[in-house]
Amino acid sequence: MSKKPLRITESFRSKEALLQNTFGTSNFEKFRNRTFFLLEDGKTFSLHDNKQFRFNLVKPIKHLSTFENMEQARLGVVKDELKDNPKVRRQAIHRTLEKHFIPIDLMGKPVTVNSILKEDQGIKISLEDNGKERQIKLPDLAEKWMDRVREQPKLKAAFDEIIMDSRLIGEVFLAFYDIEINKVLQTKQHDFEVISVQKGSYIGKLNCDGKIKKLSPYFPEKEAKRQLEKLNVHIQREKVKKGRGDLEVEPCLEFEDISAET
Repeated sequence: MSKKPLRITESFRSKEALLQNTFGTSNFEKFRNRTFFLLEDGKTFSLHDNKQFRFNLVKPIKHLSTFENMEQARLGVVKDELKDNPKVRRQAIHRTLEKHFIPIDLMGKPVTVNSILKEDQGIKISLEDNGKERQIKLPDLAEKWMDRVREQPKLKAAFDEIIMDSRLIGEVFLAFYDIEINKVLQTKQHDFEVISVQKGSYIGKLNCDGKIKKLSPYFPEKEAKRQLEKLNVHIQREKVKKGRGDLEVEPCLEFEDISAET
C-alpha cells in the first residue's frame, strides 16, 4: 500500500491485462494466504510462490497444484492445515496400532531391541521397556533393522522409528490419516474469514463441501479485516452473555456501508 505501482512495459496498462497475459486469466481468489487463478474451463491452479510471478519473464511459470474447481482448491488448503494437526495425527496412529494389535503405550518411548525374528506370518520382535521384556509382531520391517539388530545386540532405539519403518503400517497409517482428515472436514465448524477476489474482499464462511457462504459486501482488504475483527469481538460477547464459551453463535450480521475501492 505504501508503494506506487511500477509500469514494467507499455503493453500492460492495468493489473488485469498483466494477469491475463501471464496466466491466461485475470480471475483470482486469495484464500488463507494462498492465491488461486481461475481458468475459463473452471479449473484452478496456484503458483509455487509469488516470486514466480515477478520473474516470469526469466523462467517459465510452474504450477504448484491444479484442481478441478475452486471448491477442491479450498479443501486442499484446509487438508494441508489439518495434516499438521497433532490431534488428528495421534488418532490415526492409534487406529493403525490397534489394527495390528501393537501396544499403544510404547509410542514415544525408547526401547532396547533384543532380537528380531522373521516368521511366516510377519516379524517377531523381542524388546525391553524399562527392564520389562515384551514381544510384538509386525507385518513386515525394513531390512536395515534386521541387519542392525544382528550387528548390535541390545540395540537401543525409539519405538516410533521401528514401527513407522514397516511398509504396511505406513500405508495403513496414511489411509487412516486420510479418513480422519475427511472426517474433520465434514464436521469442523470453520471460523469467519476474509476472502479476496477481483471485486474486493469480503467476510465469508467455508462449508464442508468447499463452498464459501458470502456474508458481507465487498470491502478493500484492510477494511474487510477490520470488519472481521469487530465481528469476532461481537461473537465473543454473545458467547459470554449466553454463559457458554463453546456455544456456536450465528450472529445477525450487520456491516458498515463502505464501498470497495478496487
